Amino acid sequence: MPVTNRPTTSSSPFELQPLVEFTRTINSSFDIDFILNNILFTLMGKLRFTRGVIFLREEHNIFRVAKVKGMHEIKEQETTQISPEPITEISVDSLDEQTFPWLTRLQRMGISHIQDLTVQNKLIGIVCLGKRIGDTTFTASEEIFFRSLVNISATAIQKTAILEELKEANRNLDYKIQELNTLFELSKEFSSVIRHDQVVKVLIFSLLGHLGTNRYLICVDNNGQCEVIASRLPVKEVKQEVLHDLMKCTKPEIITEITGMFQPDTFRCLHEYDINLVVPMARQGITKGIMLLGKRMTAVPYTQKDLEFLSSLGNLAMTSLENMQLFEEMLEKQRLEEELKIAYEIQQGLLPKTLPTIPGYQIAACTIASKQVGGDYFDVVQLGENRYLLVIADVSGKGTPAALLMANLQATIRALAPLDITIADATSRVNDLIYDNTSADKFITFFWAILDAKENTLKYVNAGHNPPYYFRADGSLHRLEKGGMILGVLRSVSKYEHDVISMKSGDLFVLFTDGISEAMNRQLEEYGEERLEELIREKNGEPAQEILDSIVRSVQQYADPTNQSDDITALVLKAQ
Repeated sequence: MPVTNRPTTSSSPFELQPLVEFTRTINSSFDIDFILNNILFTLMGKLRFTRGVIFLREEHNIFRVAKVKGMHEIKEQETTQISPEPITEISVDSLDEQTFPWLTRLQRMGISHIQDLTVQNKLIGIVCLGKRIGDTTFTASEEIFFRSLVNISATAIQKTAILEELKEANRNLDYKIQELNTLFELSKEFSSVIRHDQVVKVLIFSLLGHLGTNRYLICVDNNGQCEVIASRLPVKEVKQEVLHDLMKCTKPEIITEITGMFQPDTFRCLHEYDINLVVPMARQGITKGIMLLGKRMTAVPYTQKDLEFLSSLGNLAMTSLENMQLFEEMLEKQRLEEELKIAYEIQQGLLPKTLPTIPGYQIAACTIASKQVGGDYFDVVQLGENRYLLVIADVSGKGTPAALLMANLQATIRALAPLDITIADATSRVNDLIYDNTSADKFITFFWAILDAKENTLKYVNAGHNPPYYFRADGSLHRLEKGGMILGVLRSVSKYEHDVISMKSGDLFVLFTDGISEAMNRQLEEYGEERLEELIREKNGEPAQEILDSIVRSVQQYADPTNQSDDITALVLKAQ
């Protein structure tokens, strides 16, 4: 529609006074609704229009109906696509529909005049007006008034938008500060508790208090299994497959917005249990647990801010749970170390500090403890003039229980040794006492012998122990196997057998535990009794202490020191 060219002056009251009043009015308020109403009312009143609409830009080519007057074809808050191309013409009829294809809809609604809302060459909206009363054309002064008012309006709208953005930023900042304060207080709560269940309780109270959620399930990864640590769902148990599927979640997800992430059975369960939200509990970016949350009790939907808070809360709780686990593991480790220390002290207290001097014989013995306190035991007890008791044993198990059983064994031996009974009968009594006072999983391999240094005899009983080596001076080898079953397995149903050997000058007697024969190298190959036998043959002519040192040295050189899981114990007796 052409514009009539009429001479005007810049001081025309039509141009200046209404613009001054309009500028004063819209700059007096930061209410966008008030500003938009005044724009349309002023334009429609001063220029005699009966309908108008203002579009404000949401993003690139999406515009929202911000204000509409006198039109039923379009409603506020609707969005439409409008190409953000500059518009220089006021009249819609003057614009090319191919360049501005979106004008077709506006024309159908009776829009005849249009003007960009532009600030610093940035399009922020469009003002559209219908036909004028009387269908008259703009005069030059009316056109100037129209353009000037729209330009002033654009500045006011932009100012209000900036202020709203600032307010929103301040609101977000206040919320973040409040959220950080809340998380800080919760972190203090988490840090103040000392038990796993207390951490879970703080987490549940946070969900109930801050979000009003009373339906939840919380589970954590426990060595590949999803362990439910808290639940308020209408079912006793959730399938492991479902929980493992949910563990794939890496960020908070609203169930209605998830597409293709989970298996159909998982979706079915979530809807059946009325779960609205899945929140991962991560540690160093790895999901270690999940929280499943139902609707709020207020039925208010979860917001993006809620998701951010829940994500931080879940990660904080997961960190606390893992720290608690590490703390409990540290306490358990300290307890075990203290127990091992006690067991070691018991074990060392039971072993002889010095060995007696036996006329006509050399004797040497030692035990080298492994990293774990084992149950190796040896003893040399003088029973009377020229009579000596030699003992070696291996108690099953490790730690304090093994050390206590060793103490029980020593007390029994010391009590029975002075009695006037045979070594075979004494062995039966030892077995029955051990059986009566220990659990079924405890047993002892045991060997003992009575050396008569005057008669040069050695009377022995072997109760399931590694048969000692007896090398005669002529080089022949005998293994001392006579005896019976391991101690503590069954009550004595038959007598233990004993045997007597006559010792001559140069004879060698070597007792050892399986810590020597079963010592392993880095290839997990055992040292073996054959290697031990060859070494003893090679060193047979040496003194007892040198033979013992050679055995220990050979085993230690062969075995992987990081793999020693059993004590190394040996006793060497040699007739002079």
